[in-house]
Amino acid sequence: MLLLFALVACGKRGDPHPPIPVIPKATTDLLVAQRGPKVLLSWGYPSLTTAGKSMTRIKRVAVWRTVEEPPAAPSTGKPESPIQLFAKVPALIPVKFLKVRTRVDSIEGAKLPGATAGARLTYEDTPPLHTADGRPVRVTYAVVTEGASANSDLSNLVSIVPLDVPVAPPALTATARREGVVLTWTAPDATISGAKNPIIAGYNVYRFPHGQPADEFATPANTSPLAATTFTDNPPYGEHDYFVTALAAPGPPRIESEPSPIAGANFKDLVAPPPPTGLTALVETGAVRLVWDPVEAPDLAGYKVYRTEGTGIEQLRPIGTIPLTSQLLTATNYRDTGVNPGISYYYEVVSVDKIGNESTRVKTDWALVPKTP
Repeated sequence: MLLLFALVACGKRGDPHPPIPVIPKATTDLLVAQRGPKVLLSWGYPSLTTAGKSMTRIKRVAVWRTVEEPPAAPSTGKPESPIQLFAKVPALIPVKFLKVRTRVDSIEGAKLPGATAGARLTYEDTPPLHTADGRPVRVTYAVVTEGASANSDLSNLVSIVPLDVPVAPPALTATARREGVVLTWTAPDATISGAKNPIIAGYNVYRFPHGQPADEFATPANTSPLAATTFTDNPPYGEHDYFVTALAAPGPPRIESEPSPIAGANFKDLVAPPPPTGLTALVETGAVRLVWDPVEAPDLAGYKVYRTEGTGIEQLRPIGTIPLTSQLLTATNYRDTGVNPGISYYYEVVSVDKIGNESTRVKTDWALVPKTP
């Protein structure tokens, strides 16, 4: 029995296993744009591992790029834009990118919070915008997340052909009106290199909360590039800031000027409620009673009543108008007991919304308060 017990109790330990490496998941949503002389990159914060777990430590995110020159091709005698030149060149595939890439920079783990806008990381690059002899270039980017024990795969590749974009549009103004915030600006007259008569493929208008930094990759307020140097935005009520950029190409990717100077506007409800209807003045003993139909408006706050005194025998003429209500009325009637016998009056009623917009005044006929009952 003792021998049997000893045999059962003696277990055999398995071979030790190495720790499973924590591999960051590769970025798949890298975006690129040009704004002025800079190229902007944006991608989702690397928060997951390839196993779908949360990343606990990121050493850094490395930024890689390649710069390609246009192919040597016989001239057709027909000028082609830089984008058209590279349209004939196949996009780089990851295998080739890995062979020719250059490490531009890295965002160290401690600096990742400062490079984060919302849930995305951003990076600004200043690549060469052309070759030494002035020919265009195509720049391709990728990022790699480096963890404590392993690196992610290469991200998706994004390419851009930088252009000599216009300078920022000047003289932006923003005016709040009933129909919305009306923006106007002046067309740029030069490019960032100083060339005159820049090619402008349209304009983008960007709106962001007052006093807050703008998202570099925010969606424009306009749904398509604007041909005119004016735009009417219909934002939510509140304070908003705006800037405008001039596009050098319709994109994507976005290739645009630096932002114009910021212009702000406080957009509020400027549309007055409908005026009251059915206003009637009923003369009573020592008083005039006013009645009217209720106004149907979702933001109605109440009503104001005004009285005008008249003078004259054959032809009455007004000699003074006073408000009769210090507070807004919520009822659709009012009794004026401050009248004097033998004097004629007419009354006006307006509806008021919660912002303070007043409707047009609705007026009664002259009402004469008799001297005797």
